[in-house]
This record gives sequence, structure tokens and C-alpha cells, in this order.
Amino acid sequence: IRAQSRLLKLGKSLVVGEVFIYSGSDPDPIAHATATYSIPPKS
Repeated sequence: IRAQSRLLKLGKSLVVGEVFIYSGSDPDPIAHATATYSIPPKS
């Protein structure tokens, strides 16, 4: 299993990224995920 990720957007309060997961040497991904992270405000 291998994975490839990339950052789609880095803002002041949000980060958006995606991950493709591959099985062996197959060039087609077996899974795709996106994630959004909320950056906590500075105290």
C-alpha cells in the first residue's frame, strides 16, 4: 500500500488536503480522501 497526498489550499484559518491510496504497483487509486482542518486561533 502506498499513499500520495497534496495540500490543496492553505488559508489563514483552514487547510484543505487530499490523499490517494494505491495498492501495490496498480496505477489506479483504491481510495481517495479529502480533509479540512481548522487552524486554532492564537491565544
